[in-house]
Amino acid sequence: KPRVLHQSSNCLLAGAGGNGGGIRLRGGGGGGGGGDGNGGDDQAFIARYWSKYLELLETKPFVTRMVTGFVIAFTGDVMSQTIQGIEILKMDLKRLILFSCWGGFGFTPIAYQWYNLIERTIPATIAGRAFWKMGMDQVLFPPAITAIFFLTLTVVEGLFTGIEFTLDKGLRVSGKAVPAITDLFDTGVNKVKQDLVPTLITNYKVWPLVQVLNFAVVPLKLQVLFVNTVAVWWNFVLSITQHN
Repeated sequence: KPRVLHQSSNCLLAGAGGNGGGIRLRGGGGGGGGGDGNGGDDQAFIARYWSKYLELLETKPFVTRMVTGFVIAFTGDVMSQTIQGIEILKMDLKRLILFSCWGGFGFTPIAYQWYNLIERTIPATIAGRAFWKMGMDQVLFPPAITAIFFLTLTVVEGLFTGIEFTLDKGLRVSGKAVPAITDLFDTGVNKVKQDLVPTLITNYKVWPLVQVLNFAVVPLKLQVLFVNTVAVWWNFVLSITQHN
């Protein structure tokens, strides 16, 4: 959660592209010298793409974060479906796409504004600022965003009831009737009542410590990277809970 989001780094996703073509591998002369050359090239390769990602955060901060959020949610749901015993060819791609869209285009814009609000609200000179920021975040944000998540995903997935999409059978229209929007909303509300408190209990076992460490120890440009690394696991938890 960066102090000034448009000037901070984001997470997991390494930006595509680079300045020029591929990396020319050096070494190869045999023995340890060749291995050292290849290792150096690997590091240069990673550094180049990491640098490009940081550049995209500066030049296209909003789009870069949304793509990153999409990838994180995608990874979390793939983990979720795998743990649930779903074979790769039978993986529910409709569910995967909708969950990933929530991560990229639902959660990310909301969180982007929220983190900036925290930065503006908590005075820079206050003692124990990391704890104050964590307190504001954890008291207000998880209950609201988790309730929105359960309600939104329940309604949207219900609207696509008649569509099935897997690798082995492709995109199909099943003919199942789409429930009325009022029924979907009621189902979403019941989902919130059923799963919000247990999910928040899991949240509070992990995220307060993560956020204190993030605000207090992690350099500003790496704060979102740190949070989103943990968010891969959290998206797995959310996907499992949503699709039980």
